[in-house]
Amino acid sequence: MNNRVTLLGSRQTLTRRKPRRTSGRLLGLVAGLALGAAPGCDKQDKKPQLSERSTKTVTLPPKPVLKELPYKVTHADGALTIEGIMRGRDDHIGKDVKVRGIIEKLVQCPEPPPPPPPPPVDPFAPQQLDAAGNPVPPPEPPPPPRRPRTCNPPPHAYLKDATPVSKRRLLVYGSMWSKLENFKMGDSVTVEGRFDIVSRDGVFLRQAGLVIMPDLPPPEPVARPAATPTPTPAPGTAPAPK
Repeated sequence: MNNRVTLLGSRQTLTRRKPRRTSGRLLGLVAGLALGAAPGCDKQDKKPQLSERSTKTVTLPPKPVLKELPYKVTHADGALTIEGIMRGRDDHIGKDVKVRGIIEKLVQCPEPPPPPPPPPVDPFAPQQLDAAGNPVPPPEPPPPPRRPRTCNPPPHAYLKDATPVSKRRLLVYGSMWSKLENFKMGDSVTVEGRFDIVSRDGVFLRQAGLVIMPDLPPPEPVARPAATPTPTPAPGTAPAPK
């Protein structure tokens, strides 16, 4: 390639110079000088400062007792304890059991409203007599209404053992027509029923097991005493003095 350029009308000749390439060594030298001019790092290791030692005394709780404490399986009359039935769950599932415990939690249906009062008796009304001429006693007041069989939440209770060794709680489920109707908080009760995992109506499901109490038979109506008939005097005789 011709590096010379001749100007028209002139004998002057210009020479095009090739650009010079910067040497890599020169760049390395400049970089070295720049790094050498930078201030040096303080490489002296600093020792960590120790915090002041606390003078407070730490009191730890007593060492827990890991040994299993003894417990009773049954009471003197043969009723199972809460600890006994729940530890032997697999031996009692699907069977009728008798267990005793203290009521720790109780859920019952609310009391129904009281019945309306009877109508007032008219003192001037003629007295009613039966066929034998005896006065008819006034009608008996209606019995108090019974609680509903179930409600929401359903009636149930949790029983525990009297000894503090046991930490287990047994779920007892029954309607308000079972023994649960007469349960009171804190009472020691003996319940009989079927030990299972789920109740027949599917209301409760408990893997640890629960006791399902049956309903009690309805109370028998109270028989009214028969009226004592008034003796009829024989014809021609005076009535007995009162």
